[in-house]
Amino acid sequence: MKRVRFTTASLVAGILLILFASTNARAEDFYVTSVVRDFPLSGNEKSPVDYYINAGSVNGLRKGISIEAIRKMPIYDNMNSKLMGDTSVKIARMKVIHVDKTYSVARLVKMYDKTETPLAGHYSVMIGDLIEVSEKQ
Repeated sequence: MKRVRFTTASLVAGILLILFASTNARAEDFYVTSVVRDFPLSGNEKSPVDYYINAGSVNGLRKGISIEAIRKMPIYDNMNSKLMGDTSVKIARMKVIHVDKTYSVARLVKMYDKTETPLAGHYSVMIGDLIEVSEKQ
């Protein structure tokens, strides 16, 4: 009998797909589609992280603008065992560093203080987080 092995990455990806599917995202929503990390060569080196977004110049994005990563989270009523709805939590502010026709690349400017926002799981921008153009430009 052959054993099936799951890597941590495949399990995380599966969980993210389930969570993202449960947020009822609309086709016109823009979101993080990929996260690319550079690995440092030394322990002191700060590695950049690129966040790829499914929106580009045709959607009004341009290089240098600020955007926000927002995580939609289901709100569950444990007393009555039912889903009450979703809430949106601002996770981070990012800056667009590259724009193509249909996609963009952004880098992290700052994570929002998790002591002042609802706990949204993993404390970083993740695949499936929604993108909103910031009001402060």
